[in-house]
Amino acid sequence: MGFSVSGATAIIFLAMFLSFGIVYSAAYNGYERVNDAQSDRAEGVLDQRNTALNITTLNYSGENLNVTVTNTGSTTLDVNDTDVLVDGSYVATADIVSHDVNGDSATELWLPGEALHFEISVSSSPARVKVVSGPGLADTEAV
Repeated sequence: MGFSVSGATAIIFLAMFLSFGIVYSAAYNGYERVNDAQSDRAEGVLDQRNTALNITTLNYSGENLNVTVTNTGSTTLDVNDTDVLVDGSYVATADIVSHDVNGDSATELWLPGEALHFEISVSSSPARVKVVSGPGLADTEAV
C-alpha cells in the first residue's frame, strides 16, 4: 500500500467521524426539543386538571354587570389570562370597569379559594356569562 491509499483512508475515516458528530448533535438537539415539549404539555394538562372555577355571584344593575368567580381548584391563576364572554361575545378590556381579587385591585394573582370580581359595562341585560381561565377551563351561568 502506498501513501496515497493510506492518506485517502485516513481522510475518509476523518470525514466519517466529523459527519457522525454533526448528525449526532443535530439528532440529540431534536430529541431534547421533543422531550421539552412533552414535559410542557404534561405540565399544562396537570394545571388543567387542578383548575376549577365557580361563578358565585352574577347580577345586572343599570349598565353594569357584576360577576364574582371563585377559584375552587388548587392552581394559582393569572387575572390577566382570565377572559369573560357575555352572550357569546368577548368582553374587551375597555369594557371592564373594574376587577379585584378579594378586594385587592392591584394583584394579578388569583390564588385557590379567592374570589375574582368583575364589573363590566354592558348595554343591555345579558342572558349568559362565561368566564374562561388561563389553562382553558370555564364556567357558564345564566343571568
